[in-house]
Amino acid sequence: MSKFKRYFRCGVAVGTTIAALAAGSQAWAQQRAGNEPQSDPNAAADQASGLNDIIVTAQRRESSVQATPIAITALGGDSLQKNQAVNIESFADSIPNVTFGKNTGSAKIFIRGVGLDAITPGADPRVAIYTDGIYQPRSQAAFTGLFDLERIEVLAGPQGTLYGRNATAGAINFISRKPGDVLNGYGSLTVGNYGLMRGEAALGGPLSNTVGFRLAVQRSVRQGYGKMIDTGLDIDDEDSTGLRGKITFEPSSSFDATIIADYYKSDDHNNGLHVLDLSPGHAPTPSTFNFPGENYVYAQNPRDLGGLRPENHIEAYGVSLEANLHLGDIATLTSLSGWRKFSQNGVYDADQTTFMGTPAPIREKSESWSQELRLTGKVGIVDFLLGGYYFKEDNFAGIEPTIRGRLVDVILGGNGSGAAYEAAIGLPFQPFAYYRGPGYGGNQTTKAWSLFTQETVNITDKLGVDIGLRYSHESRSIDEYNEFDPVNTTSAIQDLLYTPNPAFTSFLSQSVTYTSFDPKFTIHYQPNKDTLLYATFSQGFKSGGFNAGFLSPAFSPEKLRSYEAGVKTDLFDRRFRANIAAFYYDYSNLQVNITEGIQLITRNAAKASLYGLEGQFTFLPVDDLRLTLNTSYLHSEYKKYITPNPRLPGQGDPGVTLPATGAPAFDLSGNQLAYAPKYKLDGEIAYTIHGGAWDITPRASATYTSRTYFNQFEESFVSQPHYTKVDLYLDLENKDWNLSVTAFVHNLTNKFYTTSGTVSSDFLGYQVVGSPGAPRTYGVTAIKRF
Repeated sequence: MSKFKRYFRCGVAVGTTIAALAAGSQAWAQQRAGNEPQSDPNAAADQASGLNDIIVTAQRRESSVQATPIAITALGGDSLQKNQAVNIESFADSIPNVTFGKNTGSAKIFIRGVGLDAITPGADPRVAIYTDGIYQPRSQAAFTGLFDLERIEVLAGPQGTLYGRNATAGAINFISRKPGDVLNGYGSLTVGNYGLMRGEAALGGPLSNTVGFRLAVQRSVRQGYGKMIDTGLDIDDEDSTGLRGKITFEPSSSFDATIIADYYKSDDHNNGLHVLDLSPGHAPTPSTFNFPGENYVYAQNPRDLGGLRPENHIEAYGVSLEANLHLGDIATLTSLSGWRKFSQNGVYDADQTTFMGTPAPIREKSESWSQELRLTGKVGIVDFLLGGYYFKEDNFAGIEPTIRGRLVDVILGGNGSGAAYEAAIGLPFQPFAYYRGPGYGGNQTTKAWSLFTQETVNITDKLGVDIGLRYSHESRSIDEYNEFDPVNTTSAIQDLLYTPNPAFTSFLSQSVTYTSFDPKFTIHYQPNKDTLLYATFSQGFKSGGFNAGFLSPAFSPEKLRSYEAGVKTDLFDRRFRANIAAFYYDYSNLQVNITEGIQLITRNAAKASLYGLEGQFTFLPVDDLRLTLNTSYLHSEYKKYITPNPRLPGQGDPGVTLPATGAPAFDLSGNQLAYAPKYKLDGEIAYTIHGGAWDITPRASATYTSRTYFNQFEESFVSQPHYTKVDLYLDLENKDWNLSVTAFVHNLTNKFYTTSGTVSSDFLGYQVVGSPGAPRTYGVTAIKRF
């Protein structure tokens, strides 16, 4: 560690010196240099010179992917449109060591086995999502429509120095298209099975010599992938709208500014919890009731649901301002300001049976502000970056279920007949009435600020060293409540303006403060213009926080230390590209999630290690044939983790007990981490046939994913076995007309697979609930550009 400390001190000293030199410079009004990012890194790859360079801004300055010493995948907007990639779930398969799932509206994104596995609203992600440089604090941003994008950048590994909090696993950057120098735009329409209709349109260009604009809109509707077994109504359908407006202002070569406003809304019947399996020896509690004339069942087809039809209402919007002041050829000062607002109002049926015993409204609201200042430039052999960041979020998150009388009796130790209820409460039993609770939630405020620096010392034309450091300070406070009211009845779905009943509610206010120093040190060497070698040490910091509504102490931050080495190379006259990375993670104070009774708790209970290898290969054996292969191997294991299994109360491994209480427990050391499949392979073959005015390109892709466990206990019934998914495409392009048409079939074999799973609570029968992936879908996309 002493060497690292010296490097960090050196980085701070260099950064401070350079800041002083830059501040003294009065050179203004010189045009900045640099190349415009490529609009589509996968397009025009069959040119005679071989594979294109891809320009990204992942390191807060423009550089080619092949010259950027981090593991990064760039996806172009045109390719995303052709592949009908409308959210992160749509393209996760094509990126090594990326896994995607969802649970009651939260996005579960994992990179290299690290991601969001919490199942309660308000949880912070481990993959930071940025839209045009603005941090999106809520994981649901992954579901908002992706349209009119320049590119997507996926950064693997902790990004603590440049991206800061909650980028333990990596970061995903969405970059929207610029206005353009001339009037331009496009319109697209996708028609498919399940009644799919999706339209996009964009228009951009100059308004004057100094002002540019761009407007984009997206609208998507689709019927459901499943049905309610008691009403026949659709579920897992889609109804969403997205808008974005952009204004650029460049009065001189020394100053430019961009204002972006966006809006997204969805109103559909997603995010219900599907019964995927039953825990051995158990059945959903309502289905075990045996009263005359009554028979409560759950859906036997895991695509369907029983009970209350789920509701999903999401609204997200925001405004950002980026301003750049170019200080001659020495530096650029960048200000990036953002305001975001998000709300989710949803309902799902927690017991998933026709009894409709536990309708659960889920609510989340977030308002956030962020401000970043960066000074970047070059002095001598040093490329420098200095910055400061401030972030504030006010967030409410809560689940406020109602419980039908018979389940209240079960909670109180009865069998649904009402005897236990009347004995405990002393009031007449109402078997079909709904009682308030157990409701839980809280208002949380987060304030975070940080200072960061990263310098690249170009020792020679081929050898360079990156030195980075970020100091983070974060304070969090919460006013939370926990309610269970077995006396007062209410409607099945409580009013959105519902407030807890003080007579049956406990309240608690808490606050905590965290600090973190997150370093980075990278050495990179370019022996020739087509090869880059690098080795890096970096650290990620995920904030601690609260289990909103469960009145428990705050859980602590976690740290991830990463050691990575990689090579990026183009061979055979740039017709073969190989980007390979190997990594090792030392993961400490790991936040893990577990169901305890009716509580969903996050605890600092584990230490883990992960290591793996991933490769991205592209080969153009001839101009019109393109082969791609993405491979990943991931070994993950808990190094130290002792915990009870709520499904097996009072049981444990021989001689293993909880240190604090002496209660029986299981030693999970050696178990694979959740959402961390050991192997993942994705490949595509495409061949272009030139037929007069039209280019015809048939494509086929396949993705293999090994078994994925959804919890820490390595229980096979809470996992997705290995599976292969196949997609087919047929692209037709007429360059004279600027028209392209793509016919597609996703999930050709109609493979049923699941993207998430969790074991429910004891009084619901420990059933395994989660979300299935999409069935076979097919359709046609037409895009006209001008």
